[in-house]
Amino acid sequence: MTFYEIVDVVTTSLGIPLSLAGFGLTFWQARGAKKAAEQARDAAQSTRERIIRSSLIALIHQLIKTEEELDRAVHEGEPRVAISWINTWKWQASQARGLLKASDSDEQKIMRGLQTSIVAAGEAKNILISNPGDLVADTANVRTSIVKVTGELSSLAASLGFQIGE
Repeated sequence: MTFYEIVDVVTTSLGIPLSLAGFGLTFWQARGAKKAAEQARDAAQSTRERIIRSSLIALIHQLIKTEEELDRAVHEGEPRVAISWINTWKWQASQARGLLKASDSDEQKIMRGLQTSIVAAGEAKNILISNPGDLVADTANVRTSIVKVTGELSSLAASLGFQIGE
C-alpha cells in the first residue's frame, strides 16, 4: 500500500466522524452563545427597570415639592409664581406618566390621575393668563387633582423604594 492509498483510506474513514465532531462543537458553542445572549438581555431589562424606578422616585419627590410650592404661591397671592409652578407640574407629571408607561408596572389609577392633573393644570393656567380672578378659586381644580395624585404617588414611592434592590 502506498502512502497516497493510506492517506485516502484515513481521510475516507475519518471524514464523517470528524465532521460530526465539528458539528457537535459548533452546536455546543451556539447553545452557550444563546444562553449568554439571554442573560445579557435579562440584565439589560433589569437595569432598565431599576433606572425607571430610581427616576420615578426622584420625580415623585419633585412633584410633591411642586405641589407645596404651588400651594404657597396661592396662599401668598402670587399668580405669576402659581403659573410657573403649574407649568412645572405639567412638565413633571408628563415625565412621570412617560416613565410609568415605560415601566412594567400597571398603575392605571395613577396614570389617569396624572393625566387629569395635567389637563386641570392647563385649564388653570389659561384662566390665570386670560381672565384672572380669585387665585384660590382659579386654581382649586388643579390643586384638588394634584392632591389626589400625590397621595397615590407617595404610596408608589414607598413601593418602588423596596423594589430598587431587586
